Amino acid sequence: MQIPPFTLERYFAKHEFSAKYLLSSSDCESLRLPELLEMASPEMRKTFFELKLGYTESLGHPQLRTEATGIYEGIEADDVLIAAPEEAAAQGARDTGLGQQ
Repeated sequence: MQIPPFTLERYFAKHEFSAKYLLSSSDCESLRLPELLEMASPEMRKTFFELKLGYTESLGHPQLRTEATGIYEGIEADDVLIAAPEEAAAQGARDTGLGQQ
């Protein structure tokens, strides 16, 4: 099956790092790691330095799910699912049947 190029991705591939002004980005300006860690508490810095980079639980890391409950009212960590955007889009397409058209 031949899938046509995703137009928005091709646009960003061409212009994202060369345009003087890029007003269509959905991400924010990034921080250097030391800048990010300066904002963290000593406890969170310790957690970061002990973190292993690899797969975690399929619902998302338990600590991240617990932290997410602080953003919303009336939910518990068991109510939260953390997904990478690519995974969420693919799963959503499968669940709704859109991926079968």
